[in-house]
Amino acid sequence: MSYRDRVSHRLTRARALREIKAGRMRASAVREADPLLIAASSFHGLPADVPCPLCGEELRYVRWIYGEKLGRRSGTARSEEEIAEIAQEVGPVTVHLVEVCRACEFNYLVESMTAIVD
Repeated sequence: MSYRDRVSHRLTRARALREIKAGRMRASAVREADPLLIAASSFHGLPADVPCPLCGEELRYVRWIYGEKLGRRSGTARSEEEIAEIAQEVGPVTVHLVEVCRACEFNYLVESMTAIVD
Protein backbone atom coordinates (compact mmCIF):
# COMPACT_ATOMS: atom_id res chain seq x y z
CA MET A 1 0.00 0.00 0.00
CA SER A 2 1.10 3.55 -0.64
CA TYR A 3 -0.32 7.04 -0.31
CA ARG A 4 -0.96 9.60 -3.03
CA ASP A 5 -2.52 13.07 -3.16
CA ARG A 6 -0.92 14.08 0.13
CA VAL A 7 -1.98 17.44 1.53
CA SER A 8 -0.04 18.73 4.51
CA HIS A 9 -1.80 20.92 7.06
CA ARG A 10 1.38 21.53 9.10
CA LEU A 11 1.73 25.18 8.05
CA THR A 12 -1.84 25.92 9.14
CA ARG A 13 -1.12 24.09 12.41
CA ALA A 14 2.03 26.16 12.98
CA ARG A 15 0.10 29.36 12.28
CA ALA A 16 -2.66 28.39 14.74
CA LEU A 17 -0.10 27.60 17.44
CA ARG A 18 1.62 30.96 16.90
CA GLU A 19 -1.75 32.71 17.21
CA ILE A 20 -2.48 30.86 20.46
CA LYS A 21 0.91 31.71 21.95
CA ALA A 22 0.46 35.36 20.94
CA GLY A 23 -2.96 35.45 22.62
CA ARG A 24 -4.86 36.16 19.39
CA MET A 25 -6.57 32.74 19.35
CA ARG A 26 -8.01 30.69 22.18
CA ALA A 27 -6.46 27.31 22.90
CA SER A 28 -9.98 25.90 23.15
CA ALA A 29 -10.14 26.12 19.34
CA VAL A 30 -7.73 23.18 19.14
CA ARG A 31 -8.67 21.50 22.44
CA GLU A 32 -12.03 20.06 21.52
CA ALA A 33 -11.12 16.46 20.74
CA ASP A 34 -14.16 14.24 20.42
CA PRO A 35 -14.27 11.49 23.08
CA LEU A 36 -14.14 8.90 20.27
CA LEU A 37 -10.94 10.48 18.98
CA ILE A 38 -9.40 10.36 22.45
CA ALA A 39 -10.38 6.69 22.82
CA ALA A 40 -9.13 5.88 19.32
CA SER A 41 -5.75 7.39 20.17
CA SER A 42 -5.39 4.78 22.91
CA PHE A 43 -6.17 1.82 20.66
CA HIS A 44 -5.16 2.88 17.15
CA GLY A 45 -2.80 5.77 17.87
CA LEU A 46 0.94 5.73 17.46
CA PRO A 47 3.32 7.86 19.53
CA ALA A 48 4.32 11.07 17.77
CA ASP A 49 7.94 12.12 17.60
CA VAL A 50 7.16 15.36 19.45
CA PRO A 51 5.26 16.21 22.65
CA CYS A 52 1.95 18.06 22.70
CA PRO A 53 2.61 21.69 21.75
CA LEU A 54 0.19 22.94 24.41
CA CYS A 55 0.84 20.85 27.51
CA GLY A 56 4.01 18.87 26.76
CA GLU A 57 2.41 15.47 27.35
CA GLU A 58 2.42 12.54 24.92
CA LEU A 59 1.08 13.31 21.46
CA ARG A 60 -0.32 10.48 19.33
CA TYR A 61 -1.16 10.08 15.64
CA VAL A 62 -4.50 8.55 14.65
CA ARG A 63 -5.54 7.59 11.11
CA TRP A 64 -9.24 8.12 10.26
CA ILE A 65 -10.67 6.71 7.04
CA TYR A 66 -13.41 8.05 4.81
CA GLY A 67 -15.06 6.94 1.59
CA GLU A 68 -18.42 6.27 -0.01
CA LYS A 69 -17.66 2.57 -0.49
CA LEU A 70 -16.76 2.04 3.17
CA GLY A 71 -20.27 1.99 4.63
CA ARG A 72 -20.16 1.95 8.43
CA ARG A 73 -16.37 1.86 8.37
CA SER A 74 -16.26 5.43 7.07
CA GLY A 75 -15.31 7.88 9.80
CA THR A 76 -13.46 5.34 11.93
CA ALA A 77 -9.88 5.04 13.17
CA ARG A 78 -7.81 2.26 11.64
CA SER A 79 -4.30 0.85 11.78
CA GLU A 80 -2.02 0.82 8.74
CA GLU A 81 -2.69 -2.90 8.30
CA GLU A 82 -6.46 -2.40 8.38
CA ILE A 83 -6.25 0.48 5.91
CA ALA A 84 -4.24 -1.72 3.52
CA GLU A 85 -6.82 -4.52 3.78
CA ILE A 86 -9.73 -2.13 3.24
CA ALA A 87 -8.04 -0.44 0.27
CA GLN A 88 -7.43 -3.88 -1.23
CA GLU A 89 -11.12 -4.67 -0.79
CA VAL A 90 -12.82 -1.42 -1.90
CA GLY A 91 -10.17 0.61 -3.72
CA PRO A 92 -8.76 4.03 -2.80
CA VAL A 93 -9.53 5.26 0.73
CA THR A 94 -9.23 8.82 2.06
CA VAL A 95 -7.09 8.93 5.20
CA HIS A 96 -6.79 11.80 7.67
CA LEU A 97 -3.77 11.78 9.96
CA VAL A 98 -4.78 13.54 13.17
CA GLU A 99 -2.56 14.31 16.13
CA VAL A 100 -4.18 13.93 19.54
CA CYS A 101 -3.18 14.65 23.12
CA ARG A 102 -5.15 12.61 25.62
CA ALA A 103 -4.07 14.88 28.49
CA CYS A 104 -5.36 18.26 27.26
CA GLU A 105 -7.53 17.16 24.29
CA PHE A 106 -5.44 19.04 21.73
CA ASN A 107 -6.12 17.71 18.24
CA TYR A 108 -5.19 18.83 14.76
CA LEU A 109 -5.49 17.43 11.25
CA VAL A 110 -1.88 17.06 10.13
CA GLU A 111 -2.24 15.45 6.72
CA SER A 112 -4.88 14.23 4.27
CA MET A 113 -4.04 11.51 1.75
CA THR A 114 -5.43 8.68 -0.33
CA ALA A 115 -4.42 5.09 0.42
CA ILE A 116 -4.04 2.86 -2.65
CA VAL A 117 -2.89 -0.69 -3.20
CA ASP A 118 0.12 -0.87 -5.50
